[in-house]
Amino acid sequence: MATNKKTTGPKKSSRSTPRRSTMAAATAPRRLHEVAQAPAIDEYLATVSQVDPSSRALLDELRKTIHAVVPEVEECISYRLPAFRFNGRVIAGFSATSKGCSYYPFSGTTLTTLAGDLQGFSQTKSALHFGPDKPLPTALVRKLLEARIAEAQRGRTGQATA
Repeated sequence: MATNKKTTGPKKSSRSTPRRSTMAAATAPRRLHEVAQAPAIDEYLATVSQVDPSSRALLDELRKTIHAVVPEVEECISYRLPAFRFNGRVIAGFSATSKGCSYYPFSGTTLTTLAGDLQGFSQTKSALHFGPDKPLPTALVRKLLEARIAEAQRGRTGQATA
C-alpha cells in the first residue's frame, strides 16, 4: 500500500496527548480519577511507596491539591520529575527525597516572590521542602500555583516547556 507524503503544510505537534480546551474543562468539575493521569507519575509514586509510605501519602495529597486548584492541568514528566503543565508551560513538580519531599515551581522567581509565605519551610533556590511534620497547606499550594501561572503568562520564566 503506497502512502502519499506531503512535504508542505503545517508540522504536526510532537505532543503525545492532545490539549483539552480550557472552556470544556471549566464547564464541569473533574475528579482526580477522571483526569488523564500520567502512568509515569503513577510508576514514580509506586516506587516511593516501597521506600517511604508517608512521602507517598504527602505526594498523593499534593497531586490532588494541584488538580483541585488548576483543573485543566496536564500531568507529565519534566527533568525526570513528576510535573504538571498548564497552557504549555510546566508550572509545578514534586519529588520524594531522603529527608522528605520537595515541591518545584519550575521557575527561578516564584519562591522569591512568595518568600514571606514560605517562612518555616526549608528551601533551596529551586525547591521548597516539606514532610509529614510540616506538610504544604492547600492555601500555600494555591498561592504557589497562582504566582507561577502569572509568571508564565507574563513570559518571565526562561523555563523550557518540557
